[in-house]
Amino acid sequence: MKDHLDYLFHKFIDNACTDEELDELFTHFGDTDEDALKKHILAQLEMADDDHLPDAGEAERLANVHQLIKEQMKPQRSNYKRLVYRIGAAAAVIVVFVALGINVFRHQTKNKTIIAVLKPITPGQKQATLTLANGQKIVLTSAMSGTLAQQGNTSVLINKNTGITYAVNKNAQQNEVAYNTLSTARGEQSPYPLILPDGSKVWLNAASSITFPTVFTGDSRIVKVSGEAYFEVVHNARFPFKVVTDKVEIKDLGTHFNVKSYSDEVNIRTTLLEGSVKVSNLITGKSSLLIPGQQSSFNKASNESVVLTANLEQVMSWKNGYFIFDNQTIAGIMKSMSRWYDVEVEYNNFSNEKERFGGTFSRSSNLTEILTNLERLGKVHFKLDKRKIIVSN
Repeated sequence: MKDHLDYLFHKFIDNACTDEELDELFTHFGDTDEDALKKHILAQLEMADDDHLPDAGEAERLANVHQLIKEQMKPQRSNYKRLVYRIGAAAAVIVVFVALGINVFRHQTKNKTIIAVLKPITPGQKQATLTLANGQKIVLTSAMSGTLAQQGNTSVLINKNTGITYAVNKNAQQNEVAYNTLSTARGEQSPYPLILPDGSKVWLNAASSITFPTVFTGDSRIVKVSGEAYFEVVHNARFPFKVVTDKVEIKDLGTHFNVKSYSDEVNIRTTLLEGSVKVSNLITGKSSLLIPGQQSSFNKASNESVVLTANLEQVMSWKNGYFIFDNQTIAGIMKSMSRWYDVEVEYNNFSNEKERFGGTFSRSSNLTEILTNLERLGKVHFKLDKRKIIVSN
């Protein structure tokens, strides 16, 4: 009997149960006592291929919903009420999964309700990858410390309290300049700052990278950036610091600034928090000098730049652990969600491109929590299909 119920349970998770098998399984859930139900569901979920397995603490939360399951699983008589019974029973099982921290969605067909059990879409993590000059890749996590590598006369060190540092043996003969790249994938954010050879600090948002020399030489300090990065630059007027993107160059004049240059966004934005920067348009040659609180926005389609007043709290929200959406379109919000939660986004008959949304959310929030709150703000609906967000009206 147990093997048969296990078989039915797995078919249920795979959306493969027939009407008769659903009846049998829901009847079993309705007749099973609380402890047995908890043990059965936990045992089956632990056997599943899932990175987030429920623990005993999560199982205890089932006690609060078991009575609801019993109440919703009362047999009905007419064919119409029988459909209500099936939907009610399915909803009760959904409650069980939610209590265990498993995301679910329901799709109702003409004859029955299909339920899909989804792996929870958890927030991104503090992790990055350092690629050395020889091509070696080192995955960096929050707990690492010590010497990571030796590149010629330069030691690459890491300390969870200070960050990634480059120590140069100035007494040794200098070799050819080597270049390293620090990068984050979708669903990652640098766990600590990169401290460049001059002492300047850099933090990376998701799906971003910075390429830099292991020692600065010549008459300027030049780094290349894609994605989003925040800089705290050590100013040296005789040795200027420059950040280069595909179409914009930012020259430090003693400053803290944020650069956002994603390939899938039409604008490259440079936002100044402290000091001053000179932002040059590499296409037209025009430049702008920013003061704190201003943002230079370069449009890659028109090759034109404008200077705007920035919402600094919103710009720096990613580094401070939040999403702050201020008068943004769903398309803009979904790009942030896609990078941090490593999900795809699909639009299905969505026609509210001009509607604006706002809100503040923790970057540690579950994706479903954010989407649920966004739905309450306007005419938008989200459906999760594995690792895809389907957006509709």
